Amino acid sequence: MDQDKRTLDFLRLFVRHQQEIYTYILILVPHEHDADDLFQDGMAVMWRKFNQFKSGTNFAAWGVQIMHYLILDYRRKVARNKCVLMKDAVFEALTEHVPTIQDEMAIRIEALRKCQAGLDDQIKRIIRMRFELNTSVEDMAVYLKRSPRQVYRILGQISNILLRCMNKTLAEGNRSI
Repeated sequence: MDQDKRTLDFLRLFVRHQQEIYTYILILVPHEHDADDLFQDGMAVMWRKFNQFKSGTNFAAWGVQIMHYLILDYRRKVARNKCVLMKDAVFEALTEHVPTIQDEMAIRIEALRKCQAGLDDQIKRIIRMRFELNTSVEDMAVYLKRSPRQVYRILGQISNILLRCMNKTLAEGNRSI
């Protein structure tokens, strides 16, 4: 039973903070494929070291710290292959600004979630198909009984609706600060 609770605690925290942790990696690693690999490796390290995590502390900060060391190791390996990603000084400067960037991303992600919550179920299903399940436009067209051109138009309309909503939500948030 203890193992089940430990697993559920980890999954609950990880799911809640995975976007922040992944954003940190994407900021510092230029290739998305490498970022994905580091994220998966980092998740495995986080799971192995979860017994060292102090309950009630900042899980995202703990995960970012683990990712930081994995990224440093990744940079050393890449440097050995003579493929320089960015100068160390640039990397360090960028690392210093990551918390600000993460805060901004968290605000934007929250605004997007609020805007998505207001959409009807059909639109949510379309968003999920395209952006979570990576369904091709052609497959979506078959499912929706529309032409691919119509699907692209629908996706564009959804993007515009979300963009307007996010701009409004972010502007309202700035007024309350």
